[in-house]
Amino acid sequence: MENTAPSLDLFTRLEIALEERNEAADAFDMFKQDAVMAHAPAPGDEPAVTSEDAADAAAGEVDEFSAEVRGLLNGASDADLASAYEPSGGEVGHPVAEALLGEIKRRGLGI
Repeated sequence: MENTAPSLDLFTRLEIALEERNEAADAFDMFKQDAVMAHAPAPGDEPAVTSEDAADAAAGEVDEFSAEVRGLLNGASDADLASAYEPSGGEVGHPVAEALLGEIKRRGLGI
């Protein structure tokens, strides 16, 4: 069956990717805490799992979502960036607005 759903605009795709990245980062932090606590050593012993070990094990997922965001921004045309930035209102602290503005500035576009 052919997919007949309309494709999402750049703003929406960025919003989804950034939310997924943030959720992965939050889950990563929880995993890191849980892994270290679950493998707490006996007094005087070295830990079986360090926070660095846990960080290495879970960081890949966050990196994948960050790469997706970079890919969306790098693959967008100048016009797509401008039209996606408009509905953000340029709100300071809004992750999509800030990501778009960063790419707009990187490209030297006068928006």
